[in-house]
Amino acid sequence: MNLPWKQKATVGRELDPKLAIVTGEGSQIAVRRPEPASTPIPVWEVLPSVDRQGRPDYYGIPLLKEPVWIWSVPVYFWAGGVAGGSAVLGAALHGKRKMRKLASACRWLSFLGTTVGPALLTWDLGKKTRFLNMLRVFRPTSPMSIGSWALAGSGMLSTIALLQGDRPSARPTNMALAGGGIVLSGYTGVLLGNTANPLWWQTRRTLPILFTASAMASTAAVLEMLPLKKREERVVQVFGTIGKVGEAAGMMAMEKIAGRVPEVANPFREGKCGFLWQSARGLVAAGIILNLLPGKSPFKRRLGGALTTVGALCLRYALLESGKCSARDPQAVFEAQRAHQDAVPMQQNGGELQGEYPQFI
Repeated sequence: MNLPWKQKATVGRELDPKLAIVTGEGSQIAVRRPEPASTPIPVWEVLPSVDRQGRPDYYGIPLLKEPVWIWSVPVYFWAGGVAGGSAVLGAALHGKRKMRKLASACRWLSFLGTTVGPALLTWDLGKKTRFLNMLRVFRPTSPMSIGSWALAGSGMLSTIALLQGDRPSARPTNMALAGGGIVLSGYTGVLLGNTANPLWWQTRRTLPILFTASAMASTAAVLEMLPLKKREERVVQVFGTIGKVGEAAGMMAMEKIAGRVPEVANPFREGKCGFLWQSARGLVAAGIILNLLPGKSPFKRRLGGALTTVGALCLRYALLESGKCSARDPQAVFEAQRAHQDAVPMQQNGGELQGEYPQFI
């Protein structure tokens, strides 16, 4: 029998199923890789933060969430780099009579890269409007916002430059496109370094240089696979050699800086990440050697371009996979933070750290 005072006594403990329905845009997102079921945390038998070897742990689970980017993001990094490098080289060659064909190829590469790039990003985001949402505001302190606007602006300028061709009046457009191309080439490194990921944060000052140099090498590699005249070939070879040497030096610098904390550098040596990283290093070195070997055969030039292109793609996939491995490893987070504590003096007032690395312990 439903008495009025009994109904009043249950108020606050009843669940209305209508209120538990999740609505909105986020409710439609499908989980690609759900987290595996984990065992209960053994907080009563073992100290939760110390394992048998006496090293700190985090309940046997990752301390950070790994990046959820799919395959299209490293391909976007490569396509954006090619677009940026092509914009810079095209602006440098603009107006030169004997380089019109090569300058036209650069404009086409810039246009294609800035057209394919948003499509690859949208594929990762899963919804068209999400890329447009990133353009609703301009935030100078956000690498994501800067990159979104650089991609959109470069796409517009590359279209105008393609329509204007090699006319003298197109020089301002090409110069503006070159500025956007430099940002487009390097902002991805800033974006990765601006995270709490131990590997990316540890090498945050090297990543923008590595991405910029790799953009130059990737641009030259694509051009090397096209039919070129001797004069054009020399220009592409010089541009590509500078980029490939810078890319190789950037990779060596990354290994050295990450190696200051062995746990952070582990992904460069182990498993799938290590294989991709070592493959990228070997392919970049092979591209440099082919560039320096005597002989001007088109086969050698195209082979060098193909090896460098595969190496550039391997490099970007290696960076993404290494970032995932680093985020999964609690030891990398702890040891990177301890290294930072040793390097940065503590503040006298309150004992807080002077630095940027997020605090987890």
